[in-house]
Amino acid sequence: MKHNDMRLFDGLRINKSITLKNRLFFSSVGLDLATEDGLFSDALYSFYKDMIDGDMGMVKIGNSTVSPTSRLHATGLALYNSKHAKALEPIINYAAEKDVLLVIQLQHYGSQGSTKHTGVPLLSPSGQYCKKMTRKFPDDTIMAMSLESVRQVINEFAIAASLVKQAGGKAIQIQAGNGYLISSFLSPYTNHRCDDYGGNDRNRGRILIEIIQEIQLRTNNELAIFVRLGIDDCFDEDIGQKPEFMRCIVEEMEKLGVAGIECSICIGETFGRFLNGYDQSIKNRLFEGAMLIKSFTSTIPVGCTGLVRSIDDAESLLQQYKLDYIGMARGLLADPKLFLKYNANVPGNVCRFDGYCFRDKSNPELDRVYCCVNPDYLRNPLIKYE
Repeated sequence: MKHNDMRLFDGLRINKSITLKNRLFFSSVGLDLATEDGLFSDALYSFYKDMIDGDMGMVKIGNSTVSPTSRLHATGLALYNSKHAKALEPIINYAAEKDVLLVIQLQHYGSQGSTKHTGVPLLSPSGQYCKKMTRKFPDDTIMAMSLESVRQVINEFAIAASLVKQAGGKAIQIQAGNGYLISSFLSPYTNHRCDDYGGNDRNRGRILIEIIQEIQLRTNNELAIFVRLGIDDCFDEDIGQKPEFMRCIVEEMEKLGVAGIECSICIGETFGRFLNGYDQSIKNRLFEGAMLIKSFTSTIPVGCTGLVRSIDDAESLLQQYKLDYIGMARGLLADPKLFLKYNANVPGNVCRFDGYCFRDKSNPELDRVYCCVNPDYLRNPLIKYE
């Protein structure tokens, strides 16, 4: 198919000052290549420069923790002081030169972090551990959040957003998916509170709405705010988050003028369903859920990321599910120039979806995320996963 027949190559207006030049984006991934102080490093600059040079409309920098008390890996990216903001300036400026919207994802790990690097208990809406993480970090402790700690987290997200603005950034994404802290508030599986932050769909989403409001207040509404929204915890049983629970939250985000929603599914306990090979049923579940979320709003662009194999696949999904934009993560990790190569009718590297790249981060034998097919960071063939 020629690109002038494809919606993927069309521009997309986000707000009065931002229009994406096309509808493909690189979704946020946790590379954990920062310095031990959490600063954006040369290795991260090189990686994201390659993504920006791939000429997609938007690139999202993943997992910038908003709090010194929320960490997972020793070299995770951080964004809670002016040094962190200063380190982001070169990549923000480079993206602006290339007309690519750079979005900084703001993260709080919640119960899916570790106390190993902080020495303080993990935070959770109701004191519930992530079963996957307790197997990995059996000595971690956890606490149910007080109203004071809820307000503190809201404040930390707002400070981080202000730092993005200080660095010259135009957009942030709130990580409210995949079982991390804000996602764990949204889900009835992990939120058993009986106060204003639990008990029904609207209350479970209150912390997300208040974070958005506080960011808008602190930044004079000058940042585009995207949300990575966990819409399905992906349990086989009838438990946890479901797309149909999200209507009132999406409606509230619409009133606040949220710039875009990126739908995501699975939490720590179920994320293996995404990582263990290519699962068409999980992919269908994600895109069908995203289409339902799209029906809840008439103004917010809605898209998603997950198991997108190629540019043709992205276009097909965009049209089939009537979405506004679409992301790739592992597909572009395998080949950042995939979009450009498609235009030039040149074959690109094809992701195998084996999930090994996600396992690299926890492998003590490795220093970064590698790939099976990308020659720029090819995994040592001696590294084997079961």
